[in-house]
Amino acid sequence: MDMSKANKKVTVQQVAEVAGVSASTVSRFLNQTTYIADNKKRDILEAIRQTGYRARVAKCNERLNKSRTIGVLVQNPESPHTTRIIEDMEKVLIACGYSILIAAGHWQPKSQLHALEYLKKSDVDGVVIVTGNLKPQQIMDYAKSLPVIAVGYQLSGENVHSLSIDNSIGGYMATLHLLQKGHTQIAHIKGIQEQPDGAARFEGYKHALREAGLDIKPQLIKQGDFNSESGYQNTIELLDSKVPFTAIFAGNDQTAYGAIKALHDRGLRVPEDVAVIGFDDLATSRYFTPSLTTMRQPIEEIGAVCAESMIRILEIGKPLTPRLPPIELLVRQST
Repeated sequence: MDMSKANKKVTVQQVAEVAGVSASTVSRFLNQTTYIADNKKRDILEAIRQTGYRARVAKCNERLNKSRTIGVLVQNPESPHTTRIIEDMEKVLIACGYSILIAAGHWQPKSQLHALEYLKKSDVDGVVIVTGNLKPQQIMDYAKSLPVIAVGYQLSGENVHSLSIDNSIGGYMATLHLLQKGHTQIAHIKGIQEQPDGAARFEGYKHALREAGLDIKPQLIKQGDFNSESGYQNTIELLDSKVPFTAIFAGNDQTAYGAIKALHDRGLRVPEDVAVIGFDDLATSRYFTPSLTTMRQPIEEIGAVCAESMIRILEIGKPLTPRLPPIELLVRQST
C-alpha cells in the first residue's frame, strides 16, 4: 500500500510499524540521539521510502523523488579500494529504491569539474565525491546547487557534508610499527601528488620519525601514484640509489604489492631483508605472499555511511553524523 497517497500526514508510529521497530527507535534514528544497528537503520530508511514520511524540518521536499539517482564522482574506477566503496554504497541505495550514476575524474581537477557538471546535467538528486584533489571552495560552490557528501575532505556547510578518516594517524601508526620492529632506515613511497589522503599519511610518517629522533632523508622518499607499477619502479630506484634502508612504508596496498615484487626480483627477502607495510587492507592483501601487514581503514563502512547519509539528506532533511571505526594496524607476514 502506498501510504503516502492514502495519508499525507504519515506519523512516526506508521513508519515504525512498516519497519518492524518501535516508534522510539524511529525517533532516535531521526534525531541521532543513540546508536542504532545498521540493519535497523536500513529497515527504517526503507520504511520512510515506502510511507513517504517527511520530517517537518526537511528543506529539500521540493527535490524529493526528482530522479532517485545519486551521482558518484570517483578518481580511478578500477581501483579495488574504489570498487569496494561503490559496491557497499550501491547495496544501500538499491535497497532504498535509488540508482547510482558514476563519473570518473582521474585525479585531474579539470576532469573532476567536468564530471561534476555531467552529473548535475544528468539530473541526479545528490553527489558523493570519493576523494580527489579539488579545492574545498570548488566543492562548496558546487554544493550550492546539489547536496554533496565529500569523502576524504573536512568540509562543513548548509548543503555539503564530509566523511574522512585520520590518515595522518594511520601514517604515524604504520611508521611507528616499523620503528618498534627495530627499523631506523625507513623508506616511504608516497601517494598521488596533491592528493589529501597520501599527503596526510606522509605527514604521519615524518611525525613518527621526528618523534623517534631520526632524520627525514629525502633520498628515501619517493613520489608514487597509488598503483603497483609505481611501487615497483620506485623500489627499484631506491635499491639502485644504494642508500641503505631496511623497511618501506608504502602509500597504499597496491604500492606495497609492487614494492614486494621489486624486492623479490632483486633477490631480497620480505621481511628478513626489507619489511613492507601498506595501507587500506584490500581483500587480496591477506592472500598475498607474504601476507601484507597494513593499516585497515573502514572501506565497507565508508560506502554504506555515504549512502545512508545522502538518503537522510534527501528524504528527511538531516544528514547522518558519521561514526566510523578507527584505523587499525593488521600485523601479518611482511613485517
